[in-house]
Amino acid sequence: MSLKDLIKTALSSMSAHKLRVFLTMIGIIIGISSVVTILSIGNGLKAELNSTVEDSAANSYSIQFMPDNSTMDSRIAEPFDKNDVYSVEAIDGVEKVETNSGGMLNVNVSNIEFFSSTTMGIIYPYKNETIKLLYGRNFNEGEEDQNLVILSQEVAEGLFDELEEGIGRAVTINNTNFEVIGIQEKSTGFSLLGPKDYIQEQSYESITDNSYISNFKVTVDIKADKDQVLDEVTTILKENHNDLAGKYEVADPQAITKALEKVIGGITTFIAVVSGISLFVGGIGVMNIMYVSVTERKREIGIRRAIGAKPRSIMLQFLIEAIFVTGSGGLIGILFGYLFGKIAGAFLPFPPVMTVGSFLGATICSVTVGIIFGIVPAIKASKLDPIKAIYQ
Repeated sequence: MSLKDLIKTALSSMSAHKLRVFLTMIGIIIGISSVVTILSIGNGLKAELNSTVEDSAANSYSIQFMPDNSTMDSRIAEPFDKNDVYSVEAIDGVEKVETNSGGMLNVNVSNIEFFSSTTMGIIYPYKNETIKLLYGRNFNEGEEDQNLVILSQEVAEGLFDELEEGIGRAVTINNTNFEVIGIQEKSTGFSLLGPKDYIQEQSYESITDNSYISNFKVTVDIKADKDQVLDEVTTILKENHNDLAGKYEVADPQAITKALEKVIGGITTFIAVVSGISLFVGGIGVMNIMYVSVTERKREIGIRRAIGAKPRSIMLQFLIEAIFVTGSGGLIGILFGYLFGKIAGAFLPFPPVMTVGSFLGATICSVTVGIIFGIVPAIKASKLDPIKAIYQ
């Protein structure tokens, strides 16, 4: 028989047992859809990390203090203070310094309370280009002692019916009144801290009794020698805090992102493999149903062998049937995986990314399952004795 005839025969056999074929496909559908969904979420998370790094200045670097005592919390040492801002800004080649402190605080209006995951205190002078305003304005020089706040869009949506109406309104943070001067655009970047509200550092200290600076970021002039400038920065900081046992290090955001990508990739692969166990179960179901099909069609096989069909044709017929079952289940699984990814995107802070590679991989995987679990029943069918098969 030609390949075309073998395919027609396989399709005819499948159409004669639609329910049985569909039930056999379920394991494949679940496995493929799970893998596609998980891979799309993992790809989306990695893409969001890359986007966040690209959106931030490529020449901006976070400075970290690493205590000699590895069990010591660096916050206890208080490795940064306001004087460090001015000392570092005076270094040739330093474009700007950004610092902030942060903590989880409640923000409310009258009887409406909205929990903000993070409220950041920032020191002026600064030019924080990461604050993109939807309404209102940024902080101005001379307002350091005023209780002003720039709300995240997420928090503002929980407090006001119309975002624009929030400008000029009073909100309470830790039992202290603040005037809303701005509302940020909803962040598209990935952040473990979630949405952030910004107040002046002086205000943050007064409502939390905390003067600790948690983040110290330096932006280097693109024309300057980056390594030399950063060496000077860490040297100045060490001189300012020579009583601390430890060292200051520069954290490269791109290096951190690459490390996170590896971790995310590993976790995604592991979860995808675990989800793929259903593919194995589905493959066993395919093998079982193919054995049943061989048993039911022994007479047909015997007659075909008696009139000249070669064992190879018999084997290919059953193998093609197995591949069609798993391949069809794989295509349906890809469709469901795509839909589940879209649904998941509505609840995640980043959109899942569906890649052609994921779709091709899922298709190849489903076909491979058909070959692996269909080959043994197909070989058994090809080795049946024609005479015994006809009279059984």
